[in-house]
Amino acid sequence: MKIRSAHNNDIVELEALLLKHFREEPFHNLYLLYGKEPLPHKYGGTCSDKTLSFIDAACALGFDAKLHTGAIGGKEIHRLVCAQIGNRTFFADVGNGWPSLKLYPTDEEISYSCFGMKYRTCIADNKISVFHTRNRKEYLQLVIDIRPREEKAIKEDIDIRFTSGITYPFSNSLRFSLIVNNKFLFLRGDRLEIYSDNEFLEVSGIEKESLPWLLEEKFEYKSSNLFEYLVSV
Repeated sequence: MKIRSAHNNDIVELEALLLKHFREEPFHNLYLLYGKEPLPHKYGGTCSDKTLSFIDAACALGFDAKLHTGAIGGKEIHRLVCAQIGNRTFFADVGNGWPSLKLYPTDEEISYSCFGMKYRTCIADNKISVFHTRNRKEYLQLVIDIRPREEKAIKEDIDIRFTSGITYPFSNSLRFSLIVNNKFLFLRGDRLEIYSDNEFLEVSGIEKESLPWLLEEKFEYKSSNLFEYLVSV
């Protein structure tokens, strides 16, 4: 693969690809909950599935994109993308359950807003701390050690992620999120949260049996093939 030469529009193009993946490939833990092997690059998934899909797409466009890891709650269990554009290094958090729509540079702190939420980074001691504000409360979402990682080791961890005994924030509760038109929808357990620039809505008491209908009606996501695979013997 030939790596493209750095260009001023490369950041814009890679962030456009990031947005595309947040619109088309949902974050979800259905493979884990149903005990099924993930279908590569087809129906989204957790951070590992979405990150690998994004890397393939970015590399196909000529970007230099590799696997990296980040820490959530002090545990380095999150997968993300490290992209080299010219002499600058960026991280893309496409595997985030929340809409992380901007690249995080290693040489500049940034802040931005989307769907009524805010993001900001703080850089210190070779680490990028990502803070996420929603409903007027700020959370430390992610810490990225910017030092290089060995892709082989990360891929080995991905292969055993559901059998290694590691507990993830979503291990025991349903997760499904996607950008739909001008809104961001996040199903967490029995609660659907709807974020937009103008308002926040919450619908609680959602039953698991209504999930296929909910995904197609609210998320506008055609889920029949996915559920056929999940319930197959």
